[in-house]
Amino acid sequence: MIIKKIKLTNIRSYKEEEISFPEGSTLLSGNIGSGKSTILLAIDFALFGISHELPGKALLRQGESEGSVELTFKINEKVIIIKRNLKKTPTSVSQESGQITIGNDKQELTAMELKQKIIELLNYPQDLLTKTKSSVYHYTVYSPQEKMKEILLGKKEERLEILRRVFGIDKYKKVRDNAQLFLTALKQKSKEIAARVADLEQKQEELAEKIQRKEELANSISKIQPQIIEEKQKVEIKKQEILILEEKQKEVNQLKHELEKTILSLTHKTQDFANQKIKLGIINKELVELTEEVKNLPLSDPSLKDKIEILQTKIKTLEDQNIFSQRRSAELGILKKGHEEICHKISELDNCPLCKQAVEEEHKHKITKEETSKAEKLDLELDALKRKLTENHQEITNKKQELLQIQQNLHNQGLVELKQKNLTNKKQELTNLTPLIESTKKEISELTNKKQLLEPKIPVLTTIDTSKQKQELEIINNQLKEFEIRNASMTAELNTLTNIIITIQKEVDSKKTARSNIAKLMQIREWLEKQFINMTILMEKNIMLKVHSELENLIQKWFTMLVDSESIKIRLDEEFTPIIEQNGHETDYLHLSGGEKTAAALSYRLALNQVLNTLMTTINTKNILMLDEPTDGFSQEQLERMRNILEELNTKQTIIVSHDPKVESFVDNVIRLEKNDHLTSIIHT
Repeated sequence: MIIKKIKLTNIRSYKEEEISFPEGSTLLSGNIGSGKSTILLAIDFALFGISHELPGKALLRQGESEGSVELTFKINEKVIIIKRNLKKTPTSVSQESGQITIGNDKQELTAMELKQKIIELLNYPQDLLTKTKSSVYHYTVYSPQEKMKEILLGKKEERLEILRRVFGIDKYKKVRDNAQLFLTALKQKSKEIAARVADLEQKQEELAEKIQRKEELANSISKIQPQIIEEKQKVEIKKQEILILEEKQKEVNQLKHELEKTILSLTHKTQDFANQKIKLGIINKELVELTEEVKNLPLSDPSLKDKIEILQTKIKTLEDQNIFSQRRSAELGILKKGHEEICHKISELDNCPLCKQAVEEEHKHKITKEETSKAEKLDLELDALKRKLTENHQEITNKKQELLQIQQNLHNQGLVELKQKNLTNKKQELTNLTPLIESTKKEISELTNKKQLLEPKIPVLTTIDTSKQKQELEIINNQLKEFEIRNASMTAELNTLTNIIITIQKEVDSKKTARSNIAKLMQIREWLEKQFINMTILMEKNIMLKVHSELENLIQKWFTMLVDSESIKIRLDEEFTPIIEQNGHETDYLHLSGGEKTAAALSYRLALNQVLNTLMTTINTKNILMLDEPTDGFSQEQLERMRNILEELNTKQTIIVSHDPKVESFVDNVIRLEKNDHLTSIIHT
């Protein structure tokens, strides 16, 4: 893993800053409180999110509601960008969902999903996901100096537990704990099995009794089966007898029904024959009467309808003429009245109404004569129209009387035709009735013969009785039911017994198997108690000794380089507690100088880094190291020795936080930070 750059937005004293990191050693330089350690904490947050030790309130800039960290780094030449967001709530500061970009693939993930993804990319153990902090990261890449001092000064039990987790040795204790739990479970299981098999002999006796009873039932069932078969055969024989008798009875009933049906049909046909004879006499009588009537009726005149149409047309023409004459008479009367009015007006006229001159008598006489002549002509025409109307009225009356007579004749002619048609129908009815009488007569003869054939058969078959056979059948059925009930009861008991035997047999087999397993469980318990647990203790002890030896050698190596004095030495006791010896006597860590305390903590830190990187060969953070104030309290000589340590470590990327200017002389790159008015900025040189 190589860090390329980090972008801080509203993180502590940073408003908006982007910092690039080259490979090699890089110093974050600045005064105390300038924001150097914030960058390391921001890297920690970007990778693993907030935790109990690194809460959101400690990161978000005061007065801001939102903030973010965007970290760009490389793993095996693959560029990865991760961005985490902070958001202020009424009660706290929470981390929002973030983004991770790998190549061209960008994903939106939750805080926990981002942590899972980072652990996968760094190739850290998966069980670290549930921990608030990544121990591997903080002991191989970055751990604040004060946190390392806490390990040195903490309780032995807590330090051992931390180191077990860091080195992965705690799994042996977990194995032992699990083995103890397994032993407890085995003991409980053995007790349960012993309790289960306690009644094995009793169950075997019960099984033998059930098997004996099953054999008895099977023997009884085998004896009763032939009896059931025999009774069923008797039932079938008796049913056949009854069936034959019932079939005969059915035949008798059918013959009776057929005879009754024949007698009824014969009665009906006899009655029909009598009715047909009566009807024949009536028809013959009616034929005679109709024949006589038809003889005396006039012959039909087919021209009567034509005559009626001609008369109706003539009457219509005359009536139309009268209507025209009446209209014309009215018109002539109006004209005549107009001429008479003119004559009257002229006779009384003295002066011309237009010119006002006197009218001469001669002129008045001339006009009056002309108008009188016109009126006389109209009178002549009116007289002629009146004569015509009178003549037409008389002719219409005559024609209507003639029409009435012809219509009466036509009606009488229809009666003649009706009687002739009735005569024809009666003749046809007589023709149809004759063969019907013969047919009925024949049917009566056939029915009589059929009746004579059926009557002798009835008395022979009327004495059939099945009551005796049915009583015998009932007795046999009752006996059969008794046998079947006994058989069903024994079969049901046999089936139940069979199931019980199967269940008991399984239980006996299970108890036998369980009893044989008790010995195996005892062997396992003995092996766990006497061998396995002791073996894990021995394995843990050997690994702890190996780790202890490697860690102690490295601590002594780095401490000797930093504290070049024969009078003071460092070693580890069995609980990994650093023991300081000064002039051959043990001395308390707290009695050391500031530089010596820092040297001891840094030596422990670097030793842990190397041992863990050696143990975990596949993790992707071996080539990066971050040191927070590693030279606090160092003398000038110790600062020079720090140069040698960095050269010997030869880490691909080292990021150092320090306010000591001396450090600038032995690092490859320097990033200067300056803080003004609570705001940190990058000083580019």
